[in-house]
Amino acid sequence: MISADIPYSPAAIRRLLLKLGATPRYIGFEYVLHAIVLSLENSQYLLSVTKELYPDVAKKYHTTIYSVERDIRTVITIIWKRNPVLLNQIAGYPLDKKPAVGEFIAIMREYLLYHMEAIHTPYPEESSLYSRNSI
Repeated sequence: MISADIPYSPAAIRRLLLKLGATPRYIGFEYVLHAIVLSLENSQYLLSVTKELYPDVAKKYHTTIYSVERDIRTVITIIWKRNPVLLNQIAGYPLDKKPAVGEFIAIMREYLLYHMEAIHTPYPEESSLYSRNSI
């Protein structure tokens, strides 16, 4: 579960997907967005993509789990073709091939969590870094 004191924004997720080269022109764009939001709210979705994540996304958009999977894969393929350099930077490790749906959602989730925490973590006071007790 995501900490209540670390807010996340669907708009931030949308901006990240756009930077990666995905566009709302693809049906899967909204599916990916919702899947990432769900994974931020509950990390268990990453352990059960087929049995829990796809059905919950399909339910929201009144479609089938097969359409959800296919359309998310299409968006990942577009991202992989348009901006693999940024995707590798976001992943934090070299991707030798296009990531599977579960791996892609996990990459996005961890990147967003890291940056949300970094934004909301106060910097230590400079005076505390050089206090006499710490030397």
